[in-house]
Amino acid sequence: MPEPINDDPMVALHAMRRALSLSSFPIGILTLGIPVYAIRINLDEVQVGVLFSIYALMTLLMRPMVGPAMDRLGRRRFFLAGLALQIFSNLFLAIGSSYDWLFWGRLTQGVSAGLLWLSAYAITADLAARRHAGNLFGAVEEMLARGGLYGAIIGAPVLLVTNFAPWAWTMMFLIYAGLNTVGLWIAYQRVPETWQRPPQSLPTHMPVIERTKIELLINAFRQFTRSVPQQLWLLAAIVVCTSTAKSGLEPVLIQFVMKTITDNAVLVALAYLPSAVVFAFLQSRLGKLSDRVGRRPPVAVGLFISGLSSAIVPNLNLLMTWIGQWVLLPLAGFWTAEAMGFSAATPAEQALVADLSDAKTRGRSFGVYTTALSTGQVVGPTLGGFLARDIALSAPFYFNTIVLWAGAAIMMWCIHEPRRHVSAATVESMPHEPPAQWPSGGGR
Repeated sequence: MPEPINDDPMVALHAMRRALSLSSFPIGILTLGIPVYAIRINLDEVQVGVLFSIYALMTLLMRPMVGPAMDRLGRRRFFLAGLALQIFSNLFLAIGSSYDWLFWGRLTQGVSAGLLWLSAYAITADLAARRHAGNLFGAVEEMLARGGLYGAIIGAPVLLVTNFAPWAWTMMFLIYAGLNTVGLWIAYQRVPETWQRPPQSLPTHMPVIERTKIELLINAFRQFTRSVPQQLWLLAAIVVCTSTAKSGLEPVLIQFVMKTITDNAVLVALAYLPSAVVFAFLQSRLGKLSDRVGRRPPVAVGLFISGLSSAIVPNLNLLMTWIGQWVLLPLAGFWTAEAMGFSAATPAEQALVADLSDAKTRGRSFGVYTTALSTGQVVGPTLGGFLARDIALSAPFYFNTIVLWAGAAIMMWCIHEPRRHVSAATVESMPHEPPAQWPSGGGR
């Protein structure tokens, strides 16, 4: 395959970002669209939960395999493969008038994300180092949000006006597949291979005793666990539990509102809009709060507010007798308050990870943190679907409340902050970590 030659790294970087943006168009629709579309094609809560979990599971499984492979084989082929698989995922989703097609679409999308975003971060790092331009990783995540926003602007009006008719769903994902094809062509033509094979040197001596691979893995695991602070392991346990509980609401939240309050998807989208605005514009501002009051209070308050919202929302339908569908106004208020809480809590939590580690262990510490977060995102949606289907539609809400309030209490009483803080503004997203789906739906 011919590789383009580009003397200016910023030209290649711009082409890569354009391809990423075009590949991200479906993301703005899927998080809120899957629960609504599932009602139209009669999927139950567990099936919807699996559609969320399989995406997170595939990105989690791809992470340890793609990184080392890119360091041996280069970046470009993985980036192009991710774009190609994204086209197939859009085609599967376009056919998605049944659970099986949606499942394969989401599975392929998860594999694509694992290839695409990890290679995009590696390409960005290579180009930034070549140009001596510093950290350019934020622009990669910006392309995800921008593509998701553009995709929602294009797709949401069509899907809402047609009440998520299957033909409208198919048409939109065929359009997304076409745009993704344009992105693949741009990447093929303009994104070069940025990886350079390191010089190989012969070993100076041969080891006297060759250890087995199992012994090496055991020793490496022991060294890894000892290098990560105990407080960070406790924080990771909190993150696993709270991420599981919050992700458990993803397949249930929109369906609960549409089954108990209103089945008008336009009204539900309008109720969600204020919280989406908070996530889009206030996270950087609210993230600075932890520099003033410490890391623990914003995290604990965010968990408490989210848990309170989960406890109240299942009971809002009691107000339907007096105010009818106007009950969506207090619902929008609770979603907005929850969004503000987590917009302050998430940067504080990430800054706390940095505070609990040092320069030598920060990469491993963030690896533990992101793995804990991803684990909850894998387990949560399926667990929430089972709770909603087999116990009660409101069960995931109360489960979320109990877990988040317990997490808030443990955060305040058991986590001890180091005296010296690292400014939240200096904490960067770690490379080789694919961003979460957009929008987050009021969670992490």
